[in-house]
Amino acid sequence: MTNTGRRTGDEVVQLYVHQRTSRDQQPLKQLKAYSRVSLKPGETKTVRLALRTPDLAHWDVTRSKWVVETAAYDVMVGSSSADIRARTSLKVRGEIIPPRDLSRTTRAENFDDYRGISLVDESKADGTAVRATAEGSWLKFADTLLEPGPDGFAARVAGAAGTVEVRLGSPTGTLAGTAHFEGTSSPYAYETVKAPLTAAAKGRRDVYLVLHGDLRLSTFSLR
Repeated sequence: MTNTGRRTGDEVVQLYVHQRTSRDQQPLKQLKAYSRVSLKPGETKTVRLALRTPDLAHWDVTRSKWVVETAAYDVMVGSSSADIRARTSLKVRGEIIPPRDLSRTTRAENFDDYRGISLVDESKADGTAVRATAEGSWLKFADTLLEPGPDGFAARVAGAAGTVEVRLGSPTGTLAGTAHFEGTSSPYAYETVKAPLTAAAKGRRDVYLVLHGDLRLSTFSLR
């Protein structure tokens, strides 16, 4: 950096990255490092900003862990996200996130997308559940490998009576199963409801849980 002005000045050099491809939606720019530099008139300084492989990690909701994906990453340097002065790219060898395994107990809060859903306390002590705030609220669990067994769909729900539908491909897609819930006296009193799944619930699909009624959902499984 060189100060070409007549007065001493400060500049904040900022380093941003963008992951080009990912299982998850990625931001256009993420700030990863920065350094404030003070320069006298005509002074030049070299600024070094560290970027390590772990700095590229993001939270994988399918497995509840930090992950660095195998991908190409854009590396950008500038004085702000809107003023990029230099850029390059690099390839990183990391992980390839596998399809979701919903046969394991899955927390409802670990969705990929949603509509008409709010996060609420699972109990008065701890935990997070989801609550339907509108009729036909839904949760999306993308890229799921379905190999359902005899147990079918099971979910822990609380609150008012309602139903949880398992749909494939979209919130209005193929109906694979419906679990009916009679309600509980408290939003913290959970019960397990179950439903068989149709033969359509197989292969690699996007799974949607469509909620009807003012109920809370904490965990579920498809097996």
